[in-house]
Amino acid sequence: MKNFSFLLHDIKYLEPVHHLEFLSQAIYPHRHEYSILTTDVWLDQLLIHQYGTSLKARRDHLRYVHNIHKLGPIVMDERTNFVLFPLSSSAHRNAFWINLRTILRFSTPENERYQTRIHFSDGTFKDVLFDKKTCEKQYQKTLTVLDRMVKIREYPELYFNVKPTQ
Repeated sequence: MKNFSFLLHDIKYLEPVHHLEFLSQAIYPHRHEYSILTTDVWLDQLLIHQYGTSLKARRDHLRYVHNIHKLGPIVMDERTNFVLFPLSSSAHRNAFWINLRTILRFSTPENERYQTRIHFSDGTFKDVLFDKKTCEKQYQKTLTVLDRMVKIREYPELYFNVKPTQ
């Protein structure tokens, strides 16, 4: 039985919340969706029900194929470029995740309370406590992983030095 909401491709980010009833929320261009699940459990449930895999399997793939051991992006669907990447550790299974498709850029906000401003393609922004360098590094790592996954799917024999079957 499904006890969570599916995350759609237009999600901007998935974040932990400090609330009595909810642990996380998904932010879309025109709505917010709350959940009693942590962000990582929410992603795991989505991967299991919609894509037939798990967060652990996606992380294992990152380790073995891309040699990424920490803060790895999770490719939900490489055909539509639906990729979420974390800005925080998943130590408590409640990381802050951003959708690659919705980001325009990162900047430093004028307000000194936050370290980075994330600009989205719908004209909105989110100020976060993560430093700009970390955000940009995660963004670049995500682009690299997505590019490699597309190439691996299209040219596996060249990528892995495997002889094609005839």
